[in-house]
Amino acid sequence: MYKKLKIGLSMILSLSVLSACSGNGGGSEPSGSAASPANGKASPAAEKKLKIRAMNILYGTAPPENGSGKKALEERYNIEYEYIPVAAAEYNNKLGVTLASGDIPDTLLFPGLDNIYFNAIDNNQFIPLEKYLEDTKEYPNFAKIPEDLKKVLTYNGHIYGIPRLRGVPGHTIVMRKDWLDKLGLSVPTTYDELYTVLKAFREKDPDGNGKTDTYGLAMGMGDNGLIGVNAVTTGMHGGSGAPNTWIEDGKGGIIPLEFAPKAKESYSFYAKLYKEGIIAKDFAIKKDQQVEDDFILGKAAANGSSTYTFYSTSRYEKARAVDPKFELVALPPLKNADGTQGYLKFPGYFGVFTISTEAGKDEAKVKRILKMLDDMIGDEGATFMRWGIEGTHHKTENGVKTLTDLGKAEGPSGYGLTNPPAAGEWIYGGTDTEETRKMRDTSFKVAMEGSPFLNPIEGLYSKTMAEKGADLNKFVADRIAKIIMGEAPVDSIDKLFEEWKARGGSQVMEEYTTAWKARKAGK
Repeated sequence: MYKKLKIGLSMILSLSVLSACSGNGGGSEPSGSAASPANGKASPAAEKKLKIRAMNILYGTAPPENGSGKKALEERYNIEYEYIPVAAAEYNNKLGVTLASGDIPDTLLFPGLDNIYFNAIDNNQFIPLEKYLEDTKEYPNFAKIPEDLKKVLTYNGHIYGIPRLRGVPGHTIVMRKDWLDKLGLSVPTTYDELYTVLKAFREKDPDGNGKTDTYGLAMGMGDNGLIGVNAVTTGMHGGSGAPNTWIEDGKGGIIPLEFAPKAKESYSFYAKLYKEGIIAKDFAIKKDQQVEDDFILGKAAANGSSTYTFYSTSRYEKARAVDPKFELVALPPLKNADGTQGYLKFPGYFGVFTISTEAGKDEAKVKRILKMLDDMIGDEGATFMRWGIEGTHHKTENGVKTLTDLGKAEGPSGYGLTNPPAAGEWIYGGTDTEETRKMRDTSFKVAMEGSPFLNPIEGLYSKTMAEKGADLNKFVADRIAKIIMGEAPVDSIDKLFEEWKARGGSQVMEEYTTAWKARKAGK
């Protein structure tokens, strides 16, 4: 669901996703053997060995097909494990092909509750799971799934996916601290101050190469071709943007973020940045990775990212290969003239694991998959998934665990499906350093300052959006790009809104609003 709208600050709301699935660290050391149960009950080893096929998103290098981490996982759950990792950039296409083929793995990840997911549910390709979620004796860690999140996941009275629990903190603006220091600039706290700082990054040669070749803001339309709003203009819009992100309109209804009451302010802000060369002239054709590279490789000074998930050692290593002084700061939400401030917050999950109807014919297989997912959510199981086997995948010195080279290359985390709720030690990745941990902590905190916003249509379905959403989004994106580039006046957003409604947007609004009001009423 959070494939991000990518305007300014990189709109990488998708960056979130780039490292959102990295293994989490912390927790207590697993007790007993690798196959020891998480809840003290009979181990799956006492039951029949089952073959489990699972498809998941891959971020980074694929683990070896038969690595030691996979074998340890097979031992733990008494399974023959066929793990199908699919690169993030290819995942949606692979998902569509897999669903159409009918050869569906026993369990697979849906990155979001979108039309692909709802169509698969409507076509009876996956089974309801709510009765298992309520069985906290058999699956004690499912109790960690918040009741509010269960409401988001409920469709036609059923819950079809086990959520990958995540932290609620959403986006932050992240900026080059070393460049701020070099130019004698303070961290901005308002939009006026942000403009001043971004302009200085463009004009005052922060990288010291004697050229005016740096941009204040990394910006692009992104892989999905949809322009929206991100952390930069959160306060202006009253929300933060991603495809199909809406906000309350103050009149008892909801409205697309692109047409929010304060939308014109943010488009004017971007248009000003574009006119003054503070954002790249070719922003409209930049894809996600290009936007991230602009920021990481020193072409731009500020970016929007998913909060704590952005700060990875791999990004720091990549950046410092270009500039050893590379240093970042996460900005608290900027204040508006009326004192309001706040970033987007998430509903507490990223994607859901479903169980196929075919696998659902085998109750033992269903329960084994659910035991795996429940175990990985819990501290003991998550610690095993994160660190693997002592002496093989990690070592402990002075009470501190570190991954071995084998653990980094083929530890259990490379084959895992989910992990525990992000909080405390669990927001850290396996290769985090003291620096990246500190940045994750700081970003996690500042993302929730002020009054963070939640997308009101999270988990809701609009048939019209499923059918016409791609065309509607492209239509809006192209027109807003023209506004930013000065080819159309900002006031033309009013006409654009009417045209959007005439093309099917009115029906989309009606469907989402009806579903939103029903959920508010507890129906």
